[in-house]
Amino acid sequence: MMNIFSIFSKKLFIFTAVLLLITNYGLSQPNIPVPSRNIILHAETKDFPKIALLDKNKNTEYFINFNNKITVINFWATWCAPCKKEMPSLNKLVEIVGKNNIQVIGVNVEGVTYDKAKAFLEDLKVTNFDTFFDKDLQLVKQLSLRGVPTTLLINKEGKEFARVVGSINFEDSKFIDWIKQF
Repeated sequence: MMNIFSIFSKKLFIFTAVLLLITNYGLSQPNIPVPSRNIILHAETKDFPKIALLDKNKNTEYFINFNNKITVINFWATWCAPCKKEMPSLNKLVEIVGKNNIQVIGVNVEGVTYDKAKAFLEDLKVTNFDTFFDKDLQLVKQLSLRGVPTTLLINKEGKEFARVVGSINFEDSKFIDWIKQF
Protein backbone atom coordinates (compact mmCIF):
# COMPACT_ATOMS: atom_id res chain seq x y z
CA MET A 1 0.00 0.00 0.00
CA MET A 2 2.80 2.37 0.88
CA ASN A 3 4.44 1.76 -2.48
CA ILE A 4 1.34 2.94 -4.43
CA PHE A 5 1.10 6.04 -2.23
CA SER A 6 4.78 6.76 -2.81
CA ILE A 7 4.41 6.49 -6.61
CA PHE A 8 1.30 8.71 -6.54
CA SER A 9 3.13 11.32 -4.41
CA LYS A 10 6.07 11.44 -6.80
CA LYS A 11 3.78 11.88 -9.83
CA LEU A 12 1.81 14.59 -8.03
CA PHE A 13 5.04 16.38 -7.13
CA ILE A 14 6.32 16.25 -10.72
CA PHE A 15 2.97 17.44 -12.09
CA THR A 16 2.89 20.33 -9.61
CA ALA A 17 6.49 21.34 -10.38
CA VAL A 18 5.83 21.37 -14.14
CA LEU A 19 2.62 23.34 -13.64
CA LEU A 20 4.45 25.94 -11.54
CA LEU A 21 7.21 26.29 -14.13
CA ILE A 22 4.72 26.75 -16.95
CA THR A 23 2.67 29.27 -14.97
CA ASN A 24 5.76 31.22 -13.91
CA TYR A 25 6.99 31.39 -17.51
CA GLY A 26 3.62 32.63 -18.73
CA LEU A 27 3.43 35.30 -16.06
CA SER A 28 6.90 36.62 -16.83
CA GLN A 29 6.14 37.38 -20.48
CA PRO A 30 4.76 40.75 -21.59
CA ASN A 31 1.09 40.68 -22.47
CA ILE A 32 1.57 42.19 -25.94
CA PRO A 33 1.20 39.79 -28.84
CA VAL A 34 4.05 39.99 -31.33
CA PRO A 35 3.36 39.98 -35.07
CA SER A 36 6.08 37.44 -35.93
CA ARG A 37 7.56 34.34 -34.33
CA ASN A 38 11.10 35.66 -34.62
CA ILE A 39 10.45 38.79 -32.55
CA ILE A 40 11.64 38.50 -28.97
CA LEU A 41 9.75 40.96 -26.79
CA HIS A 42 11.63 41.66 -23.57
CA ALA A 43 9.69 41.33 -20.31
CA GLU A 44 11.41 44.54 -19.20
CA THR A 45 13.09 47.12 -21.38
CA LYS A 46 16.88 47.12 -21.41
CA ASP A 47 19.16 50.12 -21.16
CA PHE A 48 20.90 50.63 -24.45
CA PRO A 49 24.66 51.12 -24.14
CA LYS A 50 26.50 54.10 -25.54
CA ILE A 51 27.97 52.85 -28.75
CA ALA A 52 30.66 53.93 -31.15
CA LEU A 53 30.63 52.88 -34.77
CA LEU A 54 32.66 53.84 -37.80
CA ASP A 55 31.01 56.13 -40.34
CA LYS A 56 31.67 56.12 -44.09
CA ASN A 57 34.92 58.05 -43.57
CA LYS A 58 36.14 55.59 -40.94
CA ASN A 59 35.61 58.18 -38.23
CA THR A 60 34.28 57.00 -34.92
CA GLU A 61 30.77 58.22 -34.41
CA TYR A 62 29.07 57.92 -31.06
CA PHE A 63 25.46 56.97 -31.12
CA ILE A 64 22.64 57.31 -30.67
CA ASN A 65 20.46 60.36 -30.38
CA PHE A 66 17.00 58.88 -30.06
CA ASN A 67 15.20 62.21 -30.59
CA ASN A 68 11.97 60.82 -29.16
CA LYS A 69 11.69 58.41 -32.09
CA ILE A 70 11.48 54.66 -32.36
CA THR A 71 14.93 53.49 -33.43
CA VAL A 72 15.49 50.38 -35.50
CA ILE A 73 19.10 49.17 -35.56
CA ASN A 74 19.64 46.52 -38.23
CA PHE A 75 22.83 44.43 -38.25
CA TRP A 76 23.62 43.11 -41.72
CA ALA A 77 26.28 41.94 -44.17
CA THR A 78 26.54 42.08 -47.98
CA TRP A 79 26.93 38.27 -48.20
CA CYS A 80 23.74 37.65 -46.19
CA ALA A 81 20.82 36.63 -48.45
CA PRO A 82 18.11 37.24 -45.79
CA CYS A 83 19.63 40.69 -45.17
CA LYS A 84 19.36 41.49 -48.85
CA LYS A 85 15.77 40.29 -48.90
CA GLU A 86 14.61 42.42 -45.95
CA MET A 87 16.48 45.67 -46.75
CA PRO A 88 13.85 47.08 -49.15
CA SER A 89 11.07 46.57 -46.59
CA LEU A 90 13.23 48.18 -43.90
CA ASN A 91 13.72 51.14 -46.21
CA LYS A 92 9.95 51.33 -46.83
CA LEU A 93 9.25 51.23 -43.07
CA VAL A 94 10.66 54.75 -42.75
CA GLU A 95 8.26 56.00 -45.44
CA ILE A 96 5.25 54.27 -43.90
CA VAL A 97 5.82 55.30 -40.28
CA GLY A 98 7.42 58.64 -41.12
CA LYS A 99 10.86 60.13 -40.52
CA ASN A 100 9.48 62.14 -37.59
CA ASN A 101 8.46 58.92 -35.81
CA ILE A 102 11.15 56.39 -36.65
CA GLN A 103 14.82 56.21 -37.54
CA VAL A 104 16.65 53.27 -39.02
CA ILE A 105 20.36 52.70 -38.54
CA GLY A 106 22.14 50.04 -40.55
CA VAL A 107 25.22 48.41 -39.03
CA ASN A 108 27.44 46.43 -41.37
CA VAL A 109 29.32 43.72 -39.46
CA GLU A 110 31.94 42.82 -42.04
CA GLY A 111 35.20 44.40 -43.04
CA VAL A 112 34.00 45.91 -46.31
CA THR A 113 34.64 49.35 -47.67
CA TYR A 114 31.98 52.01 -47.57
CA ASP A 115 31.89 51.97 -51.38
CA LYS A 116 30.95 48.27 -51.41
CA ALA A 117 28.27 48.78 -48.75
CA LYS A 118 26.96 51.86 -50.58
CA ALA A 119 26.77 49.94 -53.87
CA PHE A 120 24.91 47.13 -52.09
CA LEU A 121 22.36 49.59 -50.66
CA GLU A 122 22.03 51.48 -53.96
CA ASP A 123 21.41 48.22 -55.82
CA LEU A 124 18.50 47.57 -53.43
CA LYS A 125 17.32 51.21 -53.74
CA VAL A 126 17.80 51.83 -50.01
CA THR A 127 17.69 55.60 -49.55
CA ASN A 128 15.99 56.20 -46.19
CA PHE A 129 18.93 55.28 -43.99
CA ASP A 130 22.68 55.02 -44.09
CA THR A 131 24.93 52.38 -42.69
CA PHE A 132 27.74 52.39 -40.19
CA PHE A 133 30.38 49.77 -39.48
CA ASP A 134 31.19 47.46 -36.59
CA LYS A 135 34.30 46.07 -38.24
CA ASP A 136 35.84 44.51 -35.14
CA LEU A 137 32.43 43.31 -33.89
CA GLN A 138 32.77 45.16 -30.60
CA LEU A 139 29.10 46.14 -30.54
CA VAL A 140 27.99 42.71 -31.73
CA LYS A 141 29.85 41.19 -28.79
CA GLN A 142 28.62 43.79 -26.31
CA LEU A 143 25.00 43.15 -27.33
CA SER A 144 25.47 39.34 -27.50
CA LEU A 145 24.18 39.10 -31.05
CA ARG A 146 24.27 35.66 -32.64
CA GLY A 147 23.98 36.30 -36.36
CA VAL A 148 22.65 38.46 -39.15
CA PRO A 149 20.21 39.81 -39.80
CA THR A 150 19.40 40.86 -36.28
CA THR A 151 17.39 43.99 -35.61
CA LEU A 152 17.14 45.80 -32.30
CA LEU A 153 14.00 47.79 -31.55
CA ILE A 154 14.55 50.78 -29.29
CA ASN A 155 11.67 52.81 -27.81
CA LYS A 156 11.44 56.60 -27.73
CA GLU A 157 13.17 56.66 -24.33
CA GLY A 158 16.22 54.86 -25.72
CA LYS A 159 15.48 51.45 -24.18
CA GLU A 160 15.60 48.19 -26.11
CA PHE A 161 12.15 46.60 -25.97
CA ALA A 162 12.55 43.80 -28.53
CA ARG A 163 14.81 42.05 -31.03
CA VAL A 164 14.11 40.53 -34.39
CA VAL A 165 16.28 37.46 -34.89
CA GLY A 166 16.36 36.68 -38.58
CA SER A 167 14.54 38.52 -41.32
CA ILE A 168 10.99 39.81 -41.42
CA ASN A 169 8.88 41.91 -43.71
CA PHE A 170 9.03 45.36 -42.10
CA GLU A 171 6.20 46.54 -44.41
CA ASP A 172 3.75 44.04 -42.93
CA SER A 173 0.74 45.93 -41.56
CA LYS A 174 0.70 43.80 -38.38
CA PHE A 175 4.31 44.75 -37.66
CA ILE A 176 3.67 48.44 -38.38
CA ASP A 177 0.61 48.56 -36.11
CA TRP A 178 2.55 46.72 -33.42
CA ILE A 179 5.67 48.94 -33.46
CA LYS A 180 3.59 52.12 -33.28
CA GLN A 181 2.59 51.08 -29.72
CA PHE A 182 6.07 51.83 -28.49
